[in-house]
Amino acid sequence: MPIEEVQPDTVLELASEPLGRIVVQGPRNTLRVGPGCVLGATVWLQGSGSLVEIGDHCDLNGMIRIVRGEGGVVRIGRGTTFNAVGLSMHEAGEIHIGENCIFSTDVHMDVSDMHPMYDRASGERINPARPIHVGDHVWVGTRVFIGKGAVIGEGAVIGSGALVMGEIPPYSLAVGSPARVVRSNVTWRHKFDEASLPPEPHTAPRPSPRSWLDRVLGLGQKPGS
Repeated sequence: MPIEEVQPDTVLELASEPLGRIVVQGPRNTLRVGPGCVLGATVWLQGSGSLVEIGDHCDLNGMIRIVRGEGGVVRIGRGTTFNAVGLSMHEAGEIHIGENCIFSTDVHMDVSDMHPMYDRASGERINPARPIHVGDHVWVGTRVFIGKGAVIGEGAVIGSGALVMGEIPPYSLAVGSPARVVRSNVTWRHKFDEASLPPEPHTAPRPSPRSWLDRVLGLGQKPGS
């Protein structure tokens, strides 16, 4: 088991044996891995009090790294795959990824800008960390960057080379830098031989009930005759 370094208070709950490096240098960190996982990614926890939860039957390659901060949280839902993903936190935050997602190669995400910026006059921090949320069954293409505050809705597709900084609605196709929606109401499948969703049945509207006057006029009679 490639566990290179842990601390006395590290909590490891591993229902699958990791294949990648496990390096825990900060105190009070927890790593949970569900059954049936292929964890080829490096997990490197330098911050303190962090929680990384990986759901059942995930297949993850790349790196999950919490660099600094107290209480960073990473949750990855069951059945999600990473081909080569860099998931990092340069300060504490939260990254939530849903179930049955696919992330392609050279995908990166971070909850912060890696270095703080301040207003010169007031000294106020102007670029605080913000969480990242990715819904279930999301497909992320090659060379995508998902920045702080990004929200990607269920079933969405993110095209190659996109920069996602805002909100992408569910079942949308988004491309570009910054990412923008170019098509709505889309769906996708893992394999080409999977059946697509059937179109929703078209039901003709039911006619509204005819009044007594309409029925009489339809017979060629005048009211009161």
